[in-house]
Amino acid sequence: MRSIDSDKNNLFRKFLLQGSAREFKKSNWIMLEGLRQIEEALKAGANLEYLVFSDDEKGERVLARMREESRELIDKLDQAQLICMGSDLFQRLSKTKTPQGVLALLQPRRRSLRDIEQMNSLIMIDVQDPGNVGTLIRSADAFNVRQVVLLGASASPWTDKSLRAAMGSIHHLKIIEEQDTDLALAELRKHEIELIALDISGKDIRELKRRKEYYGLLLGNEGNGLSEEAIRLSDQNIRIDMPGQAESLNVAMAGSIALYELGR
Repeated sequence: MRSIDSDKNNLFRKFLLQGSAREFKKSNWIMLEGLRQIEEALKAGANLEYLVFSDDEKGERVLARMREESRELIDKLDQAQLICMGSDLFQRLSKTKTPQGVLALLQPRRRSLRDIEQMNSLIMIDVQDPGNVGTLIRSADAFNVRQVVLLGASASPWTDKSLRAAMGSIHHLKIIEEQDTDLALAELRKHEIELIALDISGKDIRELKRRKEYYGLLLGNEGNGLSEEAIRLSDQNIRIDMPGQAESLNVAMAGSIALYELGR
């Protein structure tokens, strides 16, 4: 196990940069803290690059537990991949007020259109706020939608802000990313997934009569909604009636309500 106790260390500096969409494109790394989230990511097919423990009581306790319960995982790693880090440096990497003593740098399993399956799906088109992306992933998990498709200019689900908003749900779902929206919608239709667009011009969601076994809920950009082309390619359009005075709902709130209604 190697030790890092200086902020001049090159690896520490590299760790410190992780979390943005730009850095993710360079390294394909995500940083996760806490044993439970790390284990869930590994079960979902992520590749572990580094395992970092704080050099305090919490870190020692987690390391001892892993040596007892996850010995195979520890043994698979080179000594250079196991790191003991000064608690002050660990705190600077941690995204929480009370660090849990262990964090990991991993490469998540990335999926493309060829991984699409015939199942209920959440489809985000140009949803650009990473907090909205993460919240919608969490809602999809809550309402048992196992496939999430991010299209066009949608924010990366792998940035720190998206991961925090998703609260671990990203490891439970199939996450598919594709820039070509038309190609992706055509592929979803090939799998007999009924495309249902959430748009103010649609029918009341409570009056929806589904035509196929599986649906794909389409959500659009925060400011502009879905494009005319996306709406045209959809099988049905729905809206959420709002009897109050608010003009609109945040896309994450609207999408969560729609997912609940579609799953009833």
